[in-house]
Amino acid sequence: MDMKINKTQFLLTILSVSIILMSCSDSLSDTTDGRLRYWISTLASDEFEGRAPGTEGGQLTKNFISRTFQDLDLEPVDGNYLLDVPASEITLKDSSYLTMSFRGNDRKMIAGEEVVFWTKQAREYRKIRDSEVVFVGYGIVAPEYNWNDYEGIDVKGKTVIILINDPGFATGKLRLFNGRSMTYYGRWTYKFEEAARQGAAAAIIVHEEEPAAYPWSVVENSWQGPQLDLQRDDLGADRVILEGWIRDNSLDDILSFTGFNYESLKEIALEATFSPFLLRGLTLSSEIHNKVRYLLSHNVAAIKKGTDRADEYILFMAHWDHLGIMDATEPGEDSIANGAVDNATGIAAVLEFAKRFSEIDTERSIMFLALTLEESGLLGSEYFAKYPPINLDNIVAGFNYDAILPTGLTNDMVVVGYGASELEDLLEDELVKSGRYINPDPNPEKGYFYRSDHISFAKRGVPVLYADGGFDLVDGGREIGFIIEEQYRLDAYHGVDDEYDENWNLDGLNQSIDVIFNISNELANSPQWPNWYEGNEFKAIRDLSRP
Repeated sequence: MDMKINKTQFLLTILSVSIILMSCSDSLSDTTDGRLRYWISTLASDEFEGRAPGTEGGQLTKNFISRTFQDLDLEPVDGNYLLDVPASEITLKDSSYLTMSFRGNDRKMIAGEEVVFWTKQAREYRKIRDSEVVFVGYGIVAPEYNWNDYEGIDVKGKTVIILINDPGFATGKLRLFNGRSMTYYGRWTYKFEEAARQGAAAAIIVHEEEPAAYPWSVVENSWQGPQLDLQRDDLGADRVILEGWIRDNSLDDILSFTGFNYESLKEIALEATFSPFLLRGLTLSSEIHNKVRYLLSHNVAAIKKGTDRADEYILFMAHWDHLGIMDATEPGEDSIANGAVDNATGIAAVLEFAKRFSEIDTERSIMFLALTLEESGLLGSEYFAKYPPINLDNIVAGFNYDAILPTGLTNDMVVVGYGASELEDLLEDELVKSGRYINPDPNPEKGYFYRSDHISFAKRGVPVLYADGGFDLVDGGREIGFIIEEQYRLDAYHGVDDEYDENWNLDGLNQSIDVIFNISNELANSPQWPNWYEGNEFKAIRDLSRP
């Protein structure tokens, strides 16, 4: 055992030294394209093992980013580039099971194929016995929309079955929530949180590909294996005992015994008179056996101090983590989820901004932030925003980079969550200079605005621009742009095929970086304080912080 450990440590040491030597600023390419390729290919290499927090690959990633910041002569935050994020890792053992029963007839659900389940309660053993099953529609309590899917029923100790997305998506009615554009109420994170507030023992979301915006394979890959969470004082006791997903067709099979079917439940959930109801005779039982360990992950941060207003900040962010090594179905099969697009591209962009701003002076300070645990529910950004090392009220604006597809030059830039803040005005002014335009998020129903780290800052009032690459390609137009996006989402997203290819065209990413650099450099040398647009859900919070 000792020899194996020593050999592993030796190889890691050699690899770390090699990476550190290669990351010296003197060895970086003189071109943006060359630097981006170096950073992306390194972060997405098999040596980094998919960059899962709490693993050797995760440690290599943090070391690589922090060493790059140091080589660029950027200042650490409070004396350290690595900012602690205490986390727990809960791994479901094979002895765990979930059974659905109807009047004494048991059906043990096939994990991975029919259901995926876990617990965020950091305990080695949890169980549920004969929990009655309640259909709660979309599982939403939204007073501003006069909507309460839990009204009139006590779900304490019960299992709630929840539809994904929100009613606006299902109907397309603009005055119902936000029409086809997903609101935060449509996010799986909200649905589990609300079920816990209602006292449910278990919460299961029905997976349907179109309203979920990803195939079942993403559920399998993302929620099986070790599940990470922030360390919580109550060990997660405020969460439901069991969280999970069930395939729509698997639920349909079970519902056949109750006199309902999946389509009928969807119709009932949209009725003006809808009230949650027991699926009589249907119960859930489960035993959850866990392996629990605690670990310390890190956000990685650096600052270029401003010359005149050093306590005011422009923020660049991207998450460094991905899914790590997955279970291979066949011997010798590729099992590393390299995360080249998601999110080696985003970290490469942040490092490029760090390189450029390290070479110039600005009146305001610039912070570069590589976040952990994004794939586990935006936990690294939430921890940073909850325990910020700088005053969040002093962040002038933020720019988020997450999963930039490798495309050629584009005529547009996509703004995720379009219509949110005055940063879009600055972006439009900059794009007009080169005959380009803003393209509102073409897939608002997928809720991307609520699925990346900037939302942790937006909820605290900080205006953040989440501007992606474009879809309207100079060579190929929108048709080719949408094909690239769809192929990535269906074939590579959260899977082993998200790998770097030296044939990637990074002109679009380079183009995007140039635009955001111009905007951010202007903000870094001006007295402007961009705000959310009037009527935006975050404007009141910003106004209180900037009277």
